[in-house]
Amino acid sequence: MEWCMNPIAVKTDPSFFNLAVTTRIICSPEWLGNEEMDSIMFIWRVNTSFKRWTPTRVAFMPSIFCLQMDTEFNKFVPNKKTYELHEFLISYGRGELPAHGRTDQVWGVDVDRLYFPQFVNGNHWIAVCINIIERKVEVFDCNRGRNRQYIEKFAALILRIVKAVAPPESKKQLLVSPYSIVEVPMKARLNKSCADCRAYALKHLQCHLLGLDLGLVDDEIIQGCRQKIAVDLWEASHNPILAQIDRRDQPTLSGIDRSMIDRSIDCRIDRLFLGTIDRVKLVPDG
Repeated sequence: MEWCMNPIAVKTDPSFFNLAVTTRIICSPEWLGNEEMDSIMFIWRVNTSFKRWTPTRVAFMPSIFCLQMDTEFNKFVPNKKTYELHEFLISYGRGELPAHGRTDQVWGVDVDRLYFPQFVNGNHWIAVCINIIERKVEVFDCNRGRNRQYIEKFAALILRIVKAVAPPESKKQLLVSPYSIVEVPMKARLNKSCADCRAYALKHLQCHLLGLDLGLVDDEIIQGCRQKIAVDLWEASHNPILAQIDRRDQPTLSGIDRSMIDRSIDCRIDRLFLGTIDRVKLVPDG
């Protein structure tokens, strides 16, 4: 790639793509950073909002979301009966946050599932999918660990956010009992490098989102997955749709002209990595 010969930093909302990021992604045993994770979540948000990917009733949370949920859960536990949701949690539920690339899609009305990575145990990353319709929190851990203590906050608070943003006629019908927590079965002996957990988290989320077999992702192909993440970020930095979003005073996906999709640099998306498993051409709607 010519860019590698002259690695000028380029914008990949909400971060930048530069040589340090490229090295961190591609060169195991480096961990992926929060910036890369958030940028991938943003790219997926664009893909689903513009119907490049079939799932559309989904939302993707940034890394700070989990930290904010931690803070609020610590307030909730000792005062469950009197606890009131913070306004920023309600803003997530309304689709107003994350602010960059906001969708204005309401949880439980326009959104059925939430996807995001979660940091656990001070040294490991897992993937989380919250299914609002089925009232469950699915956990994907390449190390097959026990993570209930890190997931309880979502099981307890997400339903309250959903109820807070629900239409008035639906509020009384929504229960506030905690969601169930499901540990999704994984292959044994994954992530032997102990440095690929973030790549696994992203690819497990992507497989679940696109309806692919989680067993496709293992240590034999994880380096290719890391390379694909780098390619996605590089392509995003040259995508005119994302450039238009970045130029807006209030960057929101709901206000972008969908005809821009036809002029996008790349309407083809690798489902896993560099076309090794399955490459599909996605045709925009109408």
